[in-house]
Amino acid sequence: MSEMQETLSSVVQVAGNVPVIVDGDTGYGGMINVRRTVRSFAAAGAAAITIEDQVFPKVCTYAAGNSVRVVSRDECLRRVEAALKARDEAKSVDGNEILIIGRTDCRGALGYDEALSRCKMFEAAGCDICYAENLQSRYEYEHLRSELLPSTPSILAQVQSGPISREQMYTIQDIGEMNYDFALFGITALQGYLASLTGIASQLMASDSTGLIEEEQDEGNNVMSKIGTGATKLLSFDDVKRIMGFDEYETIQKGS
Repeated sequence: MSEMQETLSSVVQVAGNVPVIVDGDTGYGGMINVRRTVRSFAAAGAAAITIEDQVFPKVCTYAAGNSVRVVSRDECLRRVEAALKARDEAKSVDGNEILIIGRTDCRGALGYDEALSRCKMFEAAGCDICYAENLQSRYEYEHLRSELLPSTPSILAQVQSGPISREQMYTIQDIGEMNYDFALFGITALQGYLASLTGIASQLMASDSTGLIEEEQDEGNNVMSKIGTGATKLLSFDDVKRIMGFDEYETIQKGS
């Protein structure tokens, strides 16, 4: 948990005014741990935290499928109630505000009806946002949303694996039409990042690679670079410096 808190602090600092939602997993232990996690993440600047119903230690829902293990409904409720109490303490005692996202991962193991029941339980308990992971059809997403109060914010999360299917992947427009308030593309940025890294490494290590970078302009006349004849594009060094804040750093160093 302490490693997550440290990373969260760095992310919040870089994000500036952009709200940061942090994955609190199961709360990292028992009810005392849940409360400590919520208050610690609130102190680190998180805008919201998910608390889920998996057995600790948790697994990736999309990877594990039907083998995901979840706690009983009663324990799930006690977990979110501990988080909600910590939310209130964070505000009244520490002066930090944070929202609680009640999340269930039970769809694969216990079925849709149980996922719906747990989301309605989150709502009744006072969770700020409700979230059911890995539902299996548009009908389930739409039905879940219709069963919650219109005033209860909800999340639709997706992981892209293999070719895009409109039966399995939804656009931002689709998600809005289903009346969800948040769209979570959990690892899309990570997938792109790793694809770029592996592509660059493969091209640099190829037998016909010169290791030289060629530059070209895109349709907007922005200079992009690519490695040899490969398809991997690189930002110009000037763009890297701009994004990483080199100019701001140099200004501060000069004391101006």
